[in-house]
Amino acid sequence: MKKRSCILGLVTLWALASSPIHAAETTGLDADGYIRDWLMLAPIVLPEGADAGDLLLRSQLQDEAHLKPKAGDQVTVNGRQLTWKPVTATTNFFDFNAVLKSQNDLSAGFMVTYVECDREIPNVIIAVGSNDQGRIYFNGVDIYAFTEARPLTLDADRGKITLKPGVNVFVFKVVNLQNSWQGAMRLTDLSGKPLANVRIKTTP
Repeated sequence: MKKRSCILGLVTLWALASSPIHAAETTGLDADGYIRDWLMLAPIVLPEGADAGDLLLRSQLQDEAHLKPKAGDQVTVNGRQLTWKPVTATTNFFDFNAVLKSQNDLSAGFMVTYVECDREIPNVIIAVGSNDQGRIYFNGVDIYAFTEARPLTLDADRGKITLKPGVNVFVFKVVNLQNSWQGAMRLTDLSGKPLANVRIKTTP
């Protein structure tokens, strides 16, 4: 497969720690529009010697674009049982290693969140960053992938989406080669203000 450094489907690109405490069932964006409440599944150990960008583009979970987990759901990956756990980041990015309290190189992890709104909201700016490779599925559609190793830069990539009425599902996959393993996502309006009138949930 040809390596791609940045891929986006519906979205057009314009181009510090987490706590394993239980996330509130319903919250909001933080003051800057970042999502802090997630369901986490990690670590998924990846095979040595494989290209990390290619691994990002492969599915680590069955039908991973359409994941809708809830806290406590269990998945067996490569013979190892993992559990979806709610986490609340203490800052504007999440940190897998901090939550797991261990260093996890050559691993993949998933963060899922549910964004609920009462009406359709067009022209929503989604800004993301990852350390290292990151991929996002939005309402079952593969909209974004960054396949190169990099440090975390907040808002490294930006795009535009439309939130549908009801619950919108974001699946954020991050691959770590070595050292830090992080990601961040925020939602704003066109002026850069945090998106109003949305609720962040950790249940479908």
